[in-house]
Amino acid sequence: IPGEEEFIGRGVSFCATCDGAFFRDRNVLVVGGGDTALTEALLLTKFVKKLTIVHRRDQLRAVKILQERAFKDEKIDFLWDSIPVEIKGDRSVRSVVVQNKKDGTLREIAADGVFMAIGIVPNTTFVRELVRLDPNGYIETDENLKTSVEGIYAAGDVRKGSLKQVVAASSDGAVAATSAGEYLESLREQDEAGI
Repeated sequence: IPGEEEFIGRGVSFCATCDGAFFRDRNVLVVGGGDTALTEALLLTKFVKKLTIVHRRDQLRAVKILQERAFKDEKIDFLWDSIPVEIKGDRSVRSVVVQNKKDGTLREIAADGVFMAIGIVPNTTFVRELVRLDPNGYIETDENLKTSVEGIYAAGDVRKGSLKQVVAASSDGAVAATSAGEYLESLREQDEAGI
């Protein structure tokens, strides 16, 4: 939406674990209504003054336990049947324009931050015919990050079970590189042995 890309790192975030502390005693929006959105929202309540969940439907899709926790939390408000259509600000986010899907009305909400939590789609379409993916499109690997195809390794957020954190992706990279190196060394040894 307009303003989203412009304000990434200046009020627009995709990770409460990474950025939540930057919004201490501030007002934020969380966009979404599934497990991702409620998990992010509940984590953010440890930092923020007030949080509004903006959801395009009139009920949440998250698992029941997350819904119960969110409904009980006094810091969380809900804006139903609504979608963000523009993020405004100067050097950082100052407000979000939200549209009601039922009647089309627009409302501008003051906010210091917006957490986009509408789910994650892994960027794996380029390998979908090559390696085995799980039903959500993530690459399946073993503990050495080997995929279903000999000699192909996967690391980071595209891998099933990834923590979606830079530190975890870095660790994955080290494991995958080491595993790939060992694989290449085994091929060299086989070649030298005439196998």
